[in-house]
Amino acid sequence: MIIKSTSPFKVALPFGSGKNKLNFTPASSGREKIKRYKIACSFQINGTGISSLSPIESQKNETLENINQLSAPTMENWELINGKPLINAEPSTGRLLKDGLIFQQNFTVRSYEIGSDFKISIESLMNYLQETSLNHLRSAGILTDGFGSTIEMTEKDLIWVACWSHTEVDHYPSWADVVQVDVWNYMAGRKGLRCDWLIRDFNTGKTLIRATSLYAMMNKKTRKFAKASEEIMGGMKPIMLRYCDPLVNRDGRKLLQLDADKADYIRSGLNPGWTDMDVNQHVSHIKLVNYILEGVPSSIVKSCELCAMTLEYRKECSADSVLQSVSKFCSNHLINNQEIEFDHSLSVEGGPEVVRGRTRWRKRS
Repeated sequence: MIIKSTSPFKVALPFGSGKNKLNFTPASSGREKIKRYKIACSFQINGTGISSLSPIESQKNETLENINQLSAPTMENWELINGKPLINAEPSTGRLLKDGLIFQQNFTVRSYEIGSDFKISIESLMNYLQETSLNHLRSAGILTDGFGSTIEMTEKDLIWVACWSHTEVDHYPSWADVVQVDVWNYMAGRKGLRCDWLIRDFNTGKTLIRATSLYAMMNKKTRKFAKASEEIMGGMKPIMLRYCDPLVNRDGRKLLQLDADKADYIRSGLNPGWTDMDVNQHVSHIKLVNYILEGVPSSIVKSCELCAMTLEYRKECSADSVLQSVSKFCSNHLINNQEIEFDHSLSVEGGPEVVRGRTRWRKRS
């Protein structure tokens, strides 16, 4: 089964009656050099949309109450004068499609989500994946106080934990770009839940990123894996596909446990802190990605960008752990003389292995 979203990329801005008449560009009348700052920042809300205020009226209404009233629609639906969306053009909570089987949400890449190259960071990208997955459950009305847990799971002290993930990046969105994320779920075997994500450019529909992850149930008290029985999974059936071809297949090659003595690069003394913890009382699997990548030499990071990543999560990690990240060139690390591959291993110093991985890097364009 191939999943295709038939929703249009252009959607109406959700104001009042649904017909929004936003126009920041003055009419052509010889006054085209009017300061656009006043036009873009002075608004009042009426029954059908937004209209501009005169400078005098704007000054009279600059009270805290009016600012609070205006901030929500202005920040949610502001467009640039050239027509390119600057902020999410749909409600930030997203929407259900295909009778709830697919969840779709838009994000605007913020300044604090980018790196030195003005493109989104891998951590922020993975946050988008987690956010849409959880919002899918919440929008369907089956999310309880647990982090992605259904009512049946909460009653039995069960939580979802990531087992492995695979991500492929065709193009990185940049600061102020709007991306559209689709997510759907289906069973993987008898114990696992698989989530697939498709990230596209909101304006063009161009595919940017494809990702897939496998999750398993764990008892949050015993910290042991549990079987995903029919009774427990019953609450999620309304939003789960029965049959689905994977959007992207993980790298089928076995991930290797690396010997630090034979590694090409080692980064020791990595200390996760309390800010790296998630609600399941362990270091977030997203934060662990940062520590894996600490083992990549700076020369590669500066000249290349990450284009594929496969991770296998093996042990939990606490905030008081001291980690060691090691990386080694794969035996066939040069692909068409353009891409470089690394094997990775993240472990507690003197202790168990936490994550194994493989990454592929391409030359920056």
